[in-house]
Amino acid sequence: MVEAQRLRPQGATTSTFMDDKQLNHGAVIASNGKPLAAGRGQHLERQPEISIAIIAWNSPQLVERCLDSISAGSGKIECEALVVSNNAMPHRHESLQQRFPKVRFIVNSSDRGIAATRNQALNAATGEFVLLLDANVQITPEAIAALMAFARSTPEAGIIGAKIVDKAGKLQLTCRRFPTILTPILRRLQFIPFIRDRHWLQEQLMADWDHESTREVDYVLGACQLIRREVIQEVGWLDEKFFYGPDDADYCLRAQAHGWKIFYYPHAGGIYHQQRRAAHFLRAKTWKRFWANLYFFQKHGYLFNAKSRDYAIIMPRAIERALLFLSDFTAIVGSYLIWAWVRGKLELFTITEPLELVTSALLMFSYWFLMFLFFGLYRTWYAHSRFDELVTLVKTVFFGVLLIFLATFDMERDFTSAPKFSRLLIVTYWLLMTFMVANGRMVLRTIQRRMLESGIGMRRTLIVGWNEKARNLLDKVNRFPALGHRVVGFVDVRPPKAHQAYGDVPVLGSIDEMSRLIQHEQVENVLIALELSQQREITTAVNQCAGYAVTIKIIPDLYSIVMGQARTNQIYGFPLIEIFPQIMPEWERRFKRLIDLVFATTILVLGLPMWLLLAVIIKLDSRGPIFYRQERVGKDGRIFSIVKFRTMVQNAEKLTGPKWAEKDDPRITRVGRFMRKWRLDEFPQFLNVLAGEMSLVGPRPERPFFIEKLKEEVPFYMRRLKVQPGITGWAQVKGSYDNTIEDVKQKLQYDFFYVENMSLTLDFKILLNTVYVMLAGKGQ
Repeated sequence: MVEAQRLRPQGATTSTFMDDKQLNHGAVIASNGKPLAAGRGQHLERQPEISIAIIAWNSPQLVERCLDSISAGSGKIECEALVVSNNAMPHRHESLQQRFPKVRFIVNSSDRGIAATRNQALNAATGEFVLLLDANVQITPEAIAALMAFARSTPEAGIIGAKIVDKAGKLQLTCRRFPTILTPILRRLQFIPFIRDRHWLQEQLMADWDHESTREVDYVLGACQLIRREVIQEVGWLDEKFFYGPDDADYCLRAQAHGWKIFYYPHAGGIYHQQRRAAHFLRAKTWKRFWANLYFFQKHGYLFNAKSRDYAIIMPRAIERALLFLSDFTAIVGSYLIWAWVRGKLELFTITEPLELVTSALLMFSYWFLMFLFFGLYRTWYAHSRFDELVTLVKTVFFGVLLIFLATFDMERDFTSAPKFSRLLIVTYWLLMTFMVANGRMVLRTIQRRMLESGIGMRRTLIVGWNEKARNLLDKVNRFPALGHRVVGFVDVRPPKAHQAYGDVPVLGSIDEMSRLIQHEQVENVLIALELSQQREITTAVNQCAGYAVTIKIIPDLYSIVMGQARTNQIYGFPLIEIFPQIMPEWERRFKRLIDLVFATTILVLGLPMWLLLAVIIKLDSRGPIFYRQERVGKDGRIFSIVKFRTMVQNAEKLTGPKWAEKDDPRITRVGRFMRKWRLDEFPQFLNVLAGEMSLVGPRPERPFFIEKLKEEVPFYMRRLKVQPGITGWAQVKGSYDNTIEDVKQKLQYDFFYVENMSLTLDFKILLNTVYVMLAGKGQ
């Protein structure tokens, strides 16, 4: 359980005024946190049964009516009352203080937002229960006693909502199902009869029953919520990023994650006094509510069903890249058109016909798009340095302009005479391109960073560890939201105890459950904060991440365990070390794939007569199919079917089960032995290369059966699955065929060497060695 001291929001003022009367004495506290006028009460050690907190927005009349209803309904209950008023002037509450001297007032001169205001109330409250009331809710005389009686008889009830009606007795829907991404829109369109009467909206708002019976619900509105003290201690404060939005739904969802239930209780009631506000689409609060809704769905990882967690990121990679593409398109085409206009004004050669000009602009964009793609300027970006991206952009544009200059170079004219002004003008194009593309990208990245700092677009993150180091790591991550980490939970080395949490971040499970948690919580980042002595647990955690597209990072003092397989990622002076990063630069990976496609197509087409001849010989030599297909594990654990020429008798493993080929294996056919000696059986795998399942060079793909055995015996074995498997590899040219699991373990050293030193140079070296092995007939 989290200590109460950890739950205090920043800037909140804590004061305790208690009395043995109905309502405890208090003080008027201004926005600077200093009391303006002290009450007459004396501090007692006894905790009140209930704290009643009224949330108001500069509305003394509503506050007075609400306080009257509390005075009438508190009876013999030991309680305290306090009022938190937003966007208010202290002198407007002086008359209220004179009439209610035993009530504590907290006055904010500005609008701090609904969640922050309620946090002030929760922080100041000292009761066993806290009843949050909006000032426009007038509770009935029996409501307080009824709510407390139900709470005491139902210990699993963490948050309870009452039945609210308006002055005419019309039911107000105060309990709801968790919202979907469509709920805010549909609620705005309720004036349309077709939408208002649809069953899906009625179910969402829980308008499909009479509200006369007690029921467990998804959430109750914050206008009238009874919250148990233990819930506040375990769940923490309301999320203050909800300035004006579904903070009540968020808090109830978090409470449910801690094992508490939410109840609607109709035998306690209140009257809602509506405040008229002019609706306007452009009102600041409308937009704040809109952003709050986006943040809510991103935070909880769903769009339509909170229970199934149908994952949602508000700026997914596809949208991010689309916006980046649009920004670059505008900048590249715009800079080209401006440059063409400048050339025309200087009476230099330029294209003036509109259709030709647009066509040439699109061709230029295609050229630059390929350049940017090649140099990795469209890879996923978040929590990275804008300066680093700018440096890469400047180098790419310089290289691209240099290529254009060389492509248009006239050997005879440009070598025999001084460069003309029209040729030198390309420097202005380079400067214009750099300026416009860089500005577009910097604006987009700044917006993204602001969204991250607001909690939108963060990547869901697990922290492995349940110790002081892990909790400090969470504090640091929360201090720097632009890092892009939204921590959804901790993972302990042992199964957690019930309701174990730090603030509002729960312990979700043990290390052995990480694979399931990554899938269920749609985790994208894993931060490891275990102790240096827990090397076995670190290895287990890393292996549990295998097969999932997650980034693994550790804090610096664990670096020695995985030294040589890590890269430091530091921002805002906050170091995290990424283990198993992509060593090969983006442009090399693109070029590697291009080589794969060209080489595989060439081999398959030019070697077609030989493949047909081998197919006929295989068919004549033994019964069975020409090709042999077998399940293999590819990049990130994806299963695919590898294609090879059959070299063994049909159903070779029917009696023996899965096993590696041995030297002089009797299952190998006569033709098969010849093909294996010269490695000809591997050539159909070029079909896998074309399909993107394999590469020319990489660790050989292994069968799922052996993967399961090896990952238990070899630390970080699953690291092999972070790169594309290959037809040939460093282990194949340096080692022999796999005969036993010990051979495989030995060859793993070669695989790890390749993974940690990937480069085009190493690939070419491996290809040359492969040709030598084939020509020397060293196959088995």
